[in-house]
Amino acid sequence: MEILNDLRKINARRIFIQYPEGLKLKIQEICKQFEKEGFEVIISGEPCYGACDVRDEEAKRLGCDAILNIGHSNFGVESKIPVIYWDYLYDLNPIPILKEEIIKLERFKKIGLITSIQFVKTLKKIEDFLEKNNKEVYIYKSLKYPGQILGCNIDAAKKIEYKVDCFLYVGAGKFHPLGVAIRSKKPVFVLDLEKKDIYDLEKERTKWMKKKAWHDSMLNDAKRIGIIICWKKGQNKIKDAEKLKKELEKKDKEVYILAFDNFSREKIEGLKLDCLINMACPRLDDDLIL
Repeated sequence: MEILNDLRKINARRIFIQYPEGLKLKIQEICKQFEKEGFEVIISGEPCYGACDVRDEEAKRLGCDAILNIGHSNFGVESKIPVIYWDYLYDLNPIPILKEEIIKLERFKKIGLITSIQFVKTLKKIEDFLEKNNKEVYIYKSLKYPGQILGCNIDAAKKIEYKVDCFLYVGAGKFHPLGVAIRSKKPVFVLDLEKKDIYDLEKERTKWMKKKAWHDSMLNDAKRIGIIICWKKGQNKIKDAEKLKKELEKKDKEVYILAFDNFSREKIEGLKLDCLINMACPRLDDDLIL
């Protein structure tokens, strides 16, 4: 594997592995492969939400000399020890699903293709199939791969929104495509490689927008406000939070800055707050609203 050469080039001996939730069932197998190659391996037991979530302090404390971040591409976050990013791409065949489900896309002529990093290899196959079925296909490269989006970066969709009739996300689950659905006026469909189905996200979009509008309306009447920030290296916005706190206090609001590694509602139980403002990961809104 090329990733082994990358680790050997930096003389890595003990590596700290961070990985997304979707790879949990394979992580022990992956670790054994690296141990057979002579590396000492420590698995991070904390969730990894992306390349913004680099645990270099923890890795150094454990005597690691490199981090292996699996399933994400470089986000530009500085680290005190080397970080090697392993895309871990799946090479799957989506065409059987598309053949069965393409009727759900029949009223759309111009289709924008988007995906998360693990499934980028599928886009060319889908593009060819759709074009053979008289569709116009649009794919935009804003990150490492054409069509790739992140939970916090949907430029690959926004840059072609004016050209397409709908978006087709290829992957598994709703997290990534929901980020497009709530920020775009175009229909968003999911070709789910795990469920072997194509479905649209209109219900999820409508539900999110209604609850978001309700939450926003609460801010005017709120007396006690919590501003949520995160100390992850790629999400630290303490200066912006302090500025907002001062602005709200001028409006006679009682404001508290609440810092987390990973936010959950249980962590704020007992605090007397009327409203929360999210200044951490932009997708934290999903947990606060849905």
